[in-house]
Amino acid sequence: MNRRLALPALLAALALVLAGCAGGAPADDGPVDLSEVTLQVGDQAGIQSALVEASGVLEGAPYTVEWAQFPAAAPLLEALRSEAIDVGIAGDAPTLTALSSTDRIKIVKATRAPAKGGLALLVPGDSPVQTVAELRGATVSPTTQGSISHYLLLRALEEAGVPSEEVEISFLQPVDAAAALNSGAIDAWATWDPYTAIAERESGARILRDAEGLGTGLTFLDANTAALDDPGKRAAMTDFTERYTRALQWAWENPEENARIFSELTGRPAEIAGLVAERALRETPPLDDALVAEVQEVADRYVDYGVLRNPVDVASAVDELGGPDGS
Repeated sequence: MNRRLALPALLAALALVLAGCAGGAPADDGPVDLSEVTLQVGDQAGIQSALVEASGVLEGAPYTVEWAQFPAAAPLLEALRSEAIDVGIAGDAPTLTALSSTDRIKIVKATRAPAKGGLALLVPGDSPVQTVAELRGATVSPTTQGSISHYLLLRALEEAGVPSEEVEISFLQPVDAAAALNSGAIDAWATWDPYTAIAERESGARILRDAEGLGTGLTFLDANTAALDDPGKRAAMTDFTERYTRALQWAWENPEENARIFSELTGRPAEIAGLVAERALRETPPLDDALVAEVQEVADRYVDYGVLRNPVDVASAVDELGGPDGS
């Protein structure tokens, strides 16, 4: 893959072009100087920042990127809403949960993971539970409320014909949930990678039900409206989304290198890093009408489940940077 860096003159031109095509950003203040822009990007458990660093796609970027790490999407989205970060990476369900209570967040980029094993409902390896239907009366943590694993749990229970009120749901942060599963304080845990991989490889946890047929596999780059309305921030985010797309493609083309660098950057054992890296491979579908309709279905289900505070109109929450073709 050609990753040669643009010359400084081309980077200067890029800054001018991006400023001139920054969507809804004001155009009467003249071109922005991207060298003065710092983009605050939220990540979860270091997965995407490790990918971006491994791929080298930010080399030569005319702006500065600062990463902020969060254990889950809920605190990331709260930081996004409060403008502590400009853009962040979160799954469809938590994004919808945030959108149900604020109009200060927009979806600017979609990615999809073909692999479904990274999001899963886990039980201890020696658990007698073999089917979701056997969770009646059990205590289950879907990690954080409104998360992708909360949605997975509710969908899995619905599929198995188990009313959610027949399961005791305990919301626990990932570290606490892992400890609770290992100690027997909870009977099952719905979570996502890297926590799924860690539980499988280090604790011998078993996947009871993954997200195949139940989840969309969608993750979004979400931005706050203040950053989108700022010409410099919007221009930097437009460029960042293009570079992030290149990083995702690099991961498909360099799986071993991706896993190795992910292990080095996060301190995860090679076996866990390889599994997480493999299941984290993502495609970049356009935010078109079909995808919006798919996400709207998730939103409507979440309303039916009583999780969302208010209905969400997904179409009105989309502001795809660079347009459907990413240009």
